[in-house]
This record gives sequence, structure tokens and C-alpha cells, in this order.
Amino acid sequence: MSDRIAGFRGKSIAQVQTDCFGRDLPKAGGVFSYRSAGLNAPAGTVVLFQFQARIIASAVLLRDEKFKKPRAGRRGRLHLDAKSIRIFEPMDFATMRRIWPGIRPFGHVKQVLNPTLYAKFRRRLKEVRG
Repeated sequence: MSDRIAGFRGKSIAQVQTDCFGRDLPKAGGVFSYRSAGLNAPAGTVVLFQFQARIIASAVLLRDEKFKKPRAGRRGRLHLDAKSIRIFEPMDFATMRRIWPGIRPFGHVKQVLNPTLYAKFRRRLKEVRG
């Protein structure tokens, strides 16, 4: 997610958390359309969402639906468990690195993180909603 993309441009982290994860994504039944590439991950994977160099939300992946041909500028959609959506106090790179020492700097990159450290991540979450 980028603040350079229409729909996110000019929004604060709190606005994206409230609008996208607190309202729009649950209203859409957990369906999140993507522009370029989806995820190569099994069902049950916890997806962490990043915005403005912070991890701001999470949800459990049900499946990735890749389109054969783009539809309305989208290449597919993630089907997430709407009941699993969590919004929390944004977590910066330094904090994430204390949990996952091998994490690469934030950007427009997908990463696979060691799932055995997920409990440590959850313990660091503050102000969890959802």
C-alpha cells in the first residue's frame, strides 16, 4: 500500500486504518483487490499490511485469486478472513527488526517472516482493534 496511489494519497495512517481496515475491507467481506502482484502463500498465512513505513494492520489469508486478464486495472484480489482483521498502533522498522532480525527494510517488497516469531510480534502489539 502506497500513499502515492489514488485512494491512499494524502491519507494519514489513522485514516487508512479506519477507512480501509475498519470499514471498507470488512464491508467487502475481506476482499482486497491489488494492482500488480498478489501473494504466493498458503491459506492461513497472516498478512501484515504496511503504509508509510509502518506495519498498521493484519489479516489471515484465505486465498489469492489471480485474474487471467486485468479487470478494472486490477490483477487479482486477496480473500482475507474479515473476522481476523486487526488494526494496531503502527509498528516501525526498528521495532520489527527487534522481532525479526533478518527483516529487510520496508518498501514495496513482500517478505516471508519466520512464523515461529509471530507470538513475539503479537505480544508487542498495542491498542489492538478488530
